[in-house]
Amino acid sequence: MTSEPDMSKASVRIIGAGLSGLVLGQCLRRRNIPAVIYEKSKESPTRNNYGITLYPDACRALQRSMDLDESSFSSRVVLHDPAKSVSGDAGVRVNKAAVMRVLQDQLDIRWETKIEAMTTTSGARRFTTDQGHSEMGSGIVVGADGVHSAVRKSLGLTSGAEMKTLPYIVFNSKRRLAPSDLKHGLEECFDHPDGILHRQGDVVLSIKADFWDAENNTAGISYTLSRPATSQDRSLLERNVSDAETLASHFVEEVRAIGELPQPFSQAFDPASMGKDRLLHWLMRSSLLDGAVQEHFAKWRGIVLMGDAVHAQPIVGGSGANAAILDAVELAEHIRAANEVDAATYVDARAEAWKRDQRQAEQAIGDLHMSDVGTKAML
Repeated sequence: MTSEPDMSKASVRIIGAGLSGLVLGQCLRRRNIPAVIYEKSKESPTRNNYGITLYPDACRALQRSMDLDESSFSSRVVLHDPAKSVSGDAGVRVNKAAVMRVLQDQLDIRWETKIEAMTTTSGARRFTTDQGHSEMGSGIVVGADGVHSAVRKSLGLTSGAEMKTLPYIVFNSKRRLAPSDLKHGLEECFDHPDGILHRQGDVVLSIKADFWDAENNTAGISYTLSRPATSQDRSLLERNVSDAETLASHFVEEVRAIGELPQPFSQAFDPASMGKDRLLHWLMRSSLLDGAVQEHFAKWRGIVLMGDAVHAQPIVGGSGANAAILDAVELAEHIRAANEVDAATYVDARAEAWKRDQRQAEQAIGDLHMSDVGTKAML
């Protein structure tokens, strides 16, 4: 929906139409609390067309927020095998773009609207967008706008929210294939929530499922190389955010240096095929904003943060999507009206989980690179 909001009614304003923002929007919609979502990106049905792994608590929470029974949930978003149960202890691989499309239904989303400035005056929040539009509202503001949160920056929250770059080198790419090209065991990445991996010393190669489009006879995979950083990697660890693609030429060089690989990794990590893909260098970053700081701004300004704006996790080893879903569901429980939120209870309910998740994610990426030669499913 794109109609202008009724500014005579207090609304919850959600900055960011990512996973946490959309889940919160759906939870509030079911409680008849009006909400408007602002998103700087264009609306696109293929935005976020990659796989994410959901674990039981987050999976059940997401299913409830989408108001789908298990069968409908599986058929609409689960990768490759619609009959796969999503109620067991193992995770389930879903296509994020499919999830987002379902979550957008019946929500008021302002696409291509970037918040340039936000000020608080006498309990009201004034927004100024990149299109020069300005509006005032008295409702709660939720910053669900990711690692580089504009809401967090507008509050001057730089201390305590710094990104820590972990000492690992990670390259990633994606590839479209016909299902008939999933040979030599490559199809197994669709059967395991966290894909398949091959360790060669402290270098880890992984392949994960992104999508399976039976109608168009295409499938998508992501493939990643990761290893501990060395003293020669400073230029990669200290790169600008905009250099993710320009530095990725190292990816092919590192694959060539490994030498012969077993199938199906030799198929995915084939230098000739890789040259046709978009290669990226990922930074493994971690951050956690202090809960007491959040409570202060929620109490005095009616502004709450969640998802990556609070707790960014490294992509490898992290479970940021799961945490974002649980943040949104928890926050919705503590929004009693469009201009009233019990932020202290929300933060108290989630703060220990944020600390635990950050600790476990950083430990997981370290454990992953312990020297061990072999190929296995990531279970």
